[in-house]
Amino acid sequence: MMIEPLNSKKLKMVGVGAGGHCRVLLDICYQRGAYDVVALTDHNETLHGQCWEGIDVVGSDAELPRLFAEGITNAFVGVGSVGDQSLRKKLYDSLGQQGFQMPALIHPATTIARNVDFANGVQVMAGAVINPNVKIACNAIINTAAVIEHDCVISNHVHISPRAVLGGGVKIGEGAHIGIGATIREGIQIGKGSTVAAGAVVIKDVEANDVVMGVPAKSKL
Repeated sequence: MMIEPLNSKKLKMVGVGAGGHCRVLLDICYQRGAYDVVALTDHNETLHGQCWEGIDVVGSDAELPRLFAEGITNAFVGVGSVGDQSLRKKLYDSLGQQGFQMPALIHPATTIARNVDFANGVQVMAGAVINPNVKIACNAIINTAAVIEHDCVISNHVHISPRAVLGGGVKIGEGAHIGIGATIREGIQIGKGSTVAAGAVVIKDVEANDVVMGVPAKSKL
């Protein structure tokens, strides 16, 4: 996945979802200087007609076909997640089906090794550190100041929360959520759809759809 260079020719973009997560992404677009966000959409009718960071919330997602026809063919999912990634996945899939391109949005204040593999729609916030041979799949979030050590594999629609730390060779299953400040020991596998609570220290594999918390982390299901 190519990442637009800093200060390249700006490409027009629409953001889907006008909340706090969207504000962070708007700042990334501004900081990189590569994208011109010209419109936002949101299902919340009370936001329609408002202006966020200078960008108009033009209506619901029903406006997306019109915007695409007008030549705005790049988009980002501006909805965050806490535990449940289903809405982000739904929006990402819908945008793809409509033909939108979803480039990786990478804050310039990150430390990223040369051979990191980013897929479509990946979002990396300020202060993140991503070390060599990491693979990050579609629509994943690497949030503020998270650390991803060498050889990790992060699947589709995963959220790595602020200041979470993944040791080398960790594998995160699709749709999993790693909470704020969690630590995952090297070589651990986190199952699909699972949740690691904030501050947890994971020293053994986590099953699919499990919820673990504590030091050391234990299942709460």
